Amino acid sequence: MTHTDPTPPDDTPRHRVGEVATRLGLTLRTLKYYEELGLVTPQRTGSRYRLYSEADVARLDRVRRMRALGLSLGTIQATFSQPLELDPDGRQVLTEGALTDLRRDLSGQLEVLSARIAAAERELKDARALRRDLQRDLAYVEKRLGGVRVGELLDGDQASRA
Repeated sequence: MTHTDPTPPDDTPRHRVGEVATRLGLTLRTLKYYEELGLVTPQRTGSRYRLYSEADVARLDRVRRMRALGLSLGTIQATFSQPLELDPDGRQVLTEGALTDLRRDLSGQLEVLSARIAAAERELKDARALRRDLQRDLAYVEKRLGGVRVGELLDGDQASRA
């Protein structure tokens, strides 16, 4: 759970639920469900409206991406709900057991993602081969429509093989 940006997202609640849903392409029901699972805990206004901080939005975006890549909500929930303890400086940090569990969960997530990437790479290779075939077929049709006779095309094809 490292961030590439050295400054953490702003934790000031300011975004209403509809704005967050639109921004992330999620439904209002999905946001409520993620809250029920404890994946995010937005603050509430006096009239009970949910307000999300940038940190909340960043977390929801990560959940959205994890789900899109096929990770289960149980795995995601386990990733985000690890037990904490106080370190000697008074900061909340993950317990050793939580770190061990998190390492296992993250390793599993990496395996799932690696398999998905390998499948996508195979599909991309197949798509590129099909595109080459279709381009060759289209070139043939274009030449035929341009008046080139089949015999000339076949003679040219045999000459290129020799």
